[in-house]
Amino acid sequence: MARKERKASRGRLRTAQLQDARQVTLPSSADVCIIGGGAAGLTAAITAAQRGASVAVLECAPICGRTILATGNGRCNLVNTKLDPSLYNDPRFVADATGNSWLDDVRTFFFESGLVWEEESEGRCYPLSRQAASVRNVLIARARRTGALLAPARTTHKVKRDGKGFAVTFAEEWQGGEQATLRAACVVVATGGGVSSTCEGMGLISTPFEPMLCPLACEGLGLSELDGRRAQAQIALMRNGRKVTDQRGEVLFRAYGLSGIAVFNLSRFAQPGDNLVLDLLPGIDYRKALSLSEHTPDGLLDPVVAQALTNATGSVADAVSMAKNLRYSVLGATEIERAQVRRGGLQTKQFDSATLEATVTPGLFACGEALDVDGPCGGYNLAWAWKSGMVAGASAAERSRA
Repeated sequence: MARKERKASRGRLRTAQLQDARQVTLPSSADVCIIGGGAAGLTAAITAAQRGASVAVLECAPICGRTILATGNGRCNLVNTKLDPSLYNDPRFVADATGNSWLDDVRTFFFESGLVWEEESEGRCYPLSRQAASVRNVLIARARRTGALLAPARTTHKVKRDGKGFAVTFAEEWQGGEQATLRAACVVVATGGGVSSTCEGMGLISTPFEPMLCPLACEGLGLSELDGRRAQAQIALMRNGRKVTDQRGEVLFRAYGLSGIAVFNLSRFAQPGDNLVLDLLPGIDYRKALSLSEHTPDGLLDPVVAQALTNATGSVADAVSMAKNLRYSVLGATEIERAQVRRGGLQTKQFDSATLEATVTPGLFACGEALDVDGPCGGYNLAWAWKSGMVAGASAAERSRA
């Protein structure tokens, strides 16, 4: 009964959202059309509108900013104080696009939007309310104040050249697929992990998308037995006997393998056949750990983990040794439907890193996850969304006046 009630409640909410979306009347043209009303798209819309451009945002979901609500487990880890282009898969492009005041630019943008954040561990920053809805709400409010027109429940099907500008073909969800066209001097692609069909025919090449920042399916010691247990660990990703990279942080044991932020970050590099080597006692050498565990390792390890290691090895000494060198074999990414980011998208070599304008298609810009840029967990991907949205929005507004 409760499940049926929740489903009915979601249905009523969606109906109300669609009714609100129908009240938005789009003009026949705009200076800047932004495809995608998520983090990067809303930021681009605000920035372009503040520079005097008429802006229309086409979003396929029933509301704009919906993806923001799920970030940071609903708390929205919106930036990290330790931003560094070298942490991204295309560091030179990211460095050129973000400049020397990346963190300050994001801080100023949100302060002017009326949002305050606080820093927690490892440089992660969250809104003061610890609610992702706060981030979405201030962005929606600011976009409307600037005059940007937010048009959810519109799915973009095609972008093509139309004279000096573009014709953007879209369908309104409640119209049964009937298509309409918006003409724009410039277009900003902010579609997240789904740009290939939108940009077909524009001369742009996309890298296929693949999930990143997700758990890894593994084979190894007692995964079912350890399901749900957590540990702090130093983890090395090994390939053919050589270390690819490493991470330190929390590991969550699951029946299918390993999860947790440290494992998410390693998923950006892991391949089937690699090994994960866990040190469950980071900072404590074997001799000291053995001395402390003379009678029981429970004082150093989760008792369930300690018991599993002892059962597997037959002695406390060997359990401590295994805790310092616990190996798992990687089968591949799993729970990909909940991946925090998707690697892939429009290849960056086709864009001017200073303006995020396509070099082969002047007037077309891209930002956020629509570009083939991704970073680790901890606010890095949203930081890229905010800053790249600012750059693309400002550049599009300027180009629209040319």
